[in-house]
Amino acid sequence: MPKALRQYFWDVGFEKLDDVRHADIIIERVLEYGTMKMVRWLRDHYGDARIRRYIIRSGCRRLSPKTLNFWKLMLHLTDKECPPPSSRRNSKKFWVF
Repeated sequence: MPKALRQYFWDVGFEKLDDVRHADIIIERVLEYGTMKMVRWLRDHYGDARIRRYIIRSGCRRLSPKTLNFWKLMLHLTDKECPPPSSRRNSKKFWVF
């Protein structure tokens, strides 16, 4: 993995990261914080299909709304594949007082 990725993994031992076993966290951090150069590396290394799988499986809940919307547009993901995160403001109250 490129040494430039080290800055995105301040809380873990970068040398111990495995690009297969830790693919989800690598994808998540590069999508959220990465430069264009790192995003190009990510797309070349994992491919858009793998990134799409991450977003559908857990990125919808873990990525920030701005990042999620950007990648939904870039990868042509629908709201059915990746529903917008729920918001307390949009939910109905359970108890009516």
